[in-house]
Amino acid sequence: MKTLRHLILCPAILCGALPALAQFATRDYVPMSYIETEQPVYPTVATNLGLVNGEARICVQIDDAGVLTDYLALAYSHPAFYDSAVTALKKWKFKPALIHGFSRSATAVLSFNFKSQGVVVDLTTDSMAEIIHFRVAPNSLSYRVCTLSELDRIPTPTKIVKPFYTPEQARRSHIRHVNVQFYIDESGHVRLPAVSRQTDEADEELCAAAVTAVEQWQFEPPVSKGRSVLVLAQQDFDFKTAPR
Repeated sequence: MKTLRHLILCPAILCGALPALAQFATRDYVPMSYIETEQPVYPTVATNLGLVNGEARICVQIDDAGVLTDYLALAYSHPAFYDSAVTALKKWKFKPALIHGFSRSATAVLSFNFKSQGVVVDLTTDSMAEIIHFRVAPNSLSYRVCTLSELDRIPTPTKIVKPFYTPEQARRSHIRHVNVQFYIDESGHVRLPAVSRQTDEADEELCAAAVTAVEQWQFEPPVSKGRSVLVLAQQDFDFKTAPR
């Protein structure tokens, strides 16, 4: 049986039958990687504005075939840096994450640091909850993901779908608790739901059930200071031996 716990409002889309991973704590895990086939270009508009540097942080979803299936802007100092980063990464090649030697969908954050003489790209595989705390000067970003404390009110769910699983799946699994992290965008849609960790193939079934449910949820648009914003969220699920 599962119990929907409190919405903590604190991220990747399910591809195939397996959940995306925001983080995986095992020596049998090989993180996703990328081949930078096209270098991001320092945007002309930034040069014209006299900007000598900038940044963009983008959360990407890579499926188990290494295909970019979704991406989401988490922060940028100017929209031109985000546009340049997206133009490049759409042409990149990716290698999917590996768990026990098998390809899996995964979510990660790419940080693009622009300087007039070049661009440095970093792949971040830390937990999504930690990624939100960017080490930048106050007010230096023109766009960024918000925290729950910055919202005028907690977004009200307008659609909730409970995870579907069988008693046999629950009995096979070694876990009883699954945490799904995700973003709620400015329209109230769930983006990039992902499990924070999982252990083996039996546990993947319950993780997939949780992610599949959350990606169907909908919310009232998150609002901060009267305007719609992007916010990082998370939801806990408790599974028992029989669904109800």
